[in-house]
Amino acid sequence: MADGKANDGRWAPWWVYVVLIVGCNLIKQYFIGGKVSDVANVAITVAMVGALIFAITAVYRSMVATRRR
Repeated sequence: MADGKANDGRWAPWWVYVVLIVGCNLIKQYFIGGKVSDVANVAITVAMVGALIFAITAVYRSMVATRRR
């Protein structure tokens, strides 16, 4: 890592979050782009990003915990 600290297993690597969030946003825009208001689009995006961060972190932590056993 940039600051020299080892990954403590609490967070997935940054690129996992970026790839999945960007990919899901592209899929979302394909299906709802231009069909909803800008405010609704922002609200959907914020909810989607929050859910993705929660899900990615939960899956990553369960994978790390399983490997440590």
